[in-house]
Amino acid sequence: MKKIKISFFVTLFCLTIFAQAQDVSVGDENALNVAKAEELYNNGITKFNTKDLQGAIADFDSALVLVPSFEKALFNRGSVKYQLKDYASAIVDFNTVVQLNPDSNNAHFLLARSHYERNEKDLAMSNFTKAITIDATHAEAYYYRGGMFFMEEKYEEALKDYDNAVKNKPNYAYALNDRGSVKRMLNDIPGAIADYKKAVAADSKLYFSYNNLGSVLRINKNYDEAITNYTKAIALKNDYYIAYNNRGYAKHEKGNFKGAIADFSDAIRLKASYPQAFNNRAASKLKLEDYEGAVADCNKALILQEDFAPAYLNRGIAEEMLRKQDQACEDWNKAASLGLKNGKLFSQQSCN
Repeated sequence: MKKIKISFFVTLFCLTIFAQAQDVSVGDENALNVAKAEELYNNGITKFNTKDLQGAIADFDSALVLVPSFEKALFNRGSVKYQLKDYASAIVDFNTVVQLNPDSNNAHFLLARSHYERNEKDLAMSNFTKAITIDATHAEAYYYRGGMFFMEEKYEEALKDYDNAVKNKPNYAYALNDRGSVKRMLNDIPGAIADYKKAVAADSKLYFSYNNLGSVLRINKNYDEAITNYTKAIALKNDYYIAYNNRGYAKHEKGNFKGAIADFSDAIRLKASYPQAFNNRAASKLKLEDYEGAVADCNKALILQEDFAPAYLNRGIAEEMLRKQDQACEDWNKAASLGLKNGKLFSQQSCN
């Protein structure tokens, strides 16, 4: 049965808006304009705090008409645009901020986040790095850059960034969770277990961390503890089909095949387009000698994903038990052609 991978989550940065007016250098600008700009800016802050985002932008716009170099108005307008997912416009504002103040680490950080959302990975990476260069204690910049390294499968670089994120923010639950995921990819299972436990200690509502903890405990064959943590994940998010599937997997490995089938069925109930759960339920049905049921579940998995090799393998096993040897060999050969080693092994052992 195919091992089901855990899911890794990334959180959105919680934006903060500066809550006081900037000291504006008057220079050639009229002092009355400066005072009015500050008033408009503060009105924008008030509207932001009451979630009137468009009203906040309108006030920041008006302040910037009067004082175009009003850095905090530019930054906060960009921040609101980011929240509204107007990333292109946010980038314009943040770029203006860094032109006015190249050492604005928060502007570089949100510029990086905006580029990331637009799939402009190189620009995102360079701005995260600038934010870190300006402020070596910027935990969020390390965290998000670490996430980019993780997605590029540069696990050692990701681990260093997550280490720095946690060093500068010891109870950073998301960083602890993702560092655990890096350690899992590096086969440091004890380290992954320790970090997932720290993550849920820092934030007991992180349902996905309980799921991830369950998965590494399952790797260590600590099935009861794994099941306990999957159950906690489900208690926090009752439509968490991944945790149902993974708990079913742990029950299957423990030998509780009926319990496993119940969990796989719940995963399917919550996500009918989930081929892994159909395949896994088929594997448990094989253990209970429900070969027709196993074939039916494998068929459903393959309708959803026609190149899903484990379903061909399991269907072949069921077909062999139903004395359909030719069909079994055909399925094992298909599994082998899709890169599944056991498909080749079964074919060599049982087929001409």
